Amino acid sequence: MTTLLKTAATVTFAFAATAAQANVVDLGIGGANLFSLGAFSATSSDVEGSVLVAGSMSASSYSVNDKNKDAFSSNNGHGIALAVGGALSYSNGSIKHGEIYVGGAKSLTSVGTNDTTTITTAPVNFNALSSSVKSTSTNLSKLAATGTVSTTQWGGMTLTGTGAHKAVEVFNISGSDLAKINNFSFAGLDNNSTLIINVSGANAIGFNQNGVSLDGFSHYNVLYNFYQSTSMNIQNVGVQGSILAPLARVTGGNGQINGEVVVGNWASNLQVNANSFFKPVNVQGYGASPVPEPESYAMLLAGLALVGVVARRERA
Repeated sequence: MTTLLKTAATVTFAFAATAAQANVVDLGIGGANLFSLGAFSATSSDVEGSVLVAGSMSASSYSVNDKNKDAFSSNNGHGIALAVGGALSYSNGSIKHGEIYVGGAKSLTSVGTNDTTTITTAPVNFNALSSSVKSTSTNLSKLAATGTVSTTQWGGMTLTGTGAHKAVEVFNISGSDLAKINNFSFAGLDNNSTLIINVSGANAIGFNQNGVSLDGFSHYNVLYNFYQSTSMNIQNVGVQGSILAPLARVTGGNGQINGEVVVGNWASNLQVNANSFFKPVNVQGYGASPVPEPESYAMLLAGLALVGVVARRERA
């Protein structure tokens, strides 16, 4: 094969390989601990990291970003502690470390804001971010399951992986089944593997409300994807892993979530801790293949044409 033909073939192969490669699953919320696509209301609790609220926020006796886990960056190069697209009503609490943005009216009463500054330019496009996390949730729900789920006696559930040292395992669970479970066990999984758990059902309550043990999930990189849930109560439970529920109004209290949280609306007094954030990972088959730019199409067609021309000349 001539050098010219080899070059054309290489270009064509590289183009095809790029289109077929796996996409990275990333919540894309810039390191925020919690993102509410709608409103946020809470009392007597805290989010240890930064908070993004597309709608309005009301909080009292509350703390935000005590652990200095800022999100995104403003034009000043500082991280965001709290960004609210609508109005903010906040009393008897603290907002620490970073910048504060409020798109609507702002009322702060007895709120400590040490090491914070106020900015007037939105640090993030809330509409675009909301659309992005919804797409992520939908695309994750379309992944084929790699692991199996089985229930055991006395309300237990076992998640069994492929046992082939897979970096990513996908499980499908119905919300009604999840609500009945009070303990989990694991098999065929490597420590630190990524577990994507797709939970179906419009009214998944989240987890058993009687103190279900989720400690075993702390050995893995976990994302619970409640892709259909519109109403979800999380009560008396410690969640290990991040939650993606962009359509859900989340309620509940007397518990904690260790990880990132993305919800439709937040109306909960659950504590949200700034640890066990979901680590972005390559997942084969996630999302649609990227649509090439016009220039890429032109390069591909030119390469194919060149291959044909050279091949005809060599035959002649």
